[in-house]
Amino acid sequence: MSNYTNLEPYKQQVADYFNGRTNYDGSVFANNRANRFLELLPLKKGYKVLDIATGTGFVAIPAAEIVGSQGKVVGVDIASVLLKQAQDKIDILNLRNIELIEVDAEYLNFNENSFDAVLCCSAVMVFQNISAAFKDWYRFLKPGE
Repeated sequence: MSNYTNLEPYKQQVADYFNGRTNYDGSVFANNRANRFLELLPLKKGYKVLDIATGTGFVAIPAAEIVGSQGKVVGVDIASVLLKQAQDKIDILNLRNIELIEVDAEYLNFNENSFDAVLCCSAVMVFQNISAAFKDWYRFLKPGE
């Protein structure tokens, strides 16, 4: 995880809001939404997955289990508190194929064609420029399938 501390006021509000949600894992709604989201995804063993706004790992952790040791999941989020909770769960499960990065999802800097799947379960509504974010995320996808 890296520290991303240069946030403009709106993004700081978003980070503060989510950092204040220390009981996020207790949300039945969030758990159910993530489980349904995962059921609809055609993830495969060996995939490299980017999980945007990963939070406490609702999607990233099961995705890491699906893609297995030959795959990898990179989870990004602006909220350090949620990432810490996700890392604690990852450590307990002893998962080695998942990396968490603290960063604003509208300013990602991954190579083109580097992921088999780019996921964002529920945070799109907080982005300031959704279409620009989608264009960036699309660049990260490998061609094919």
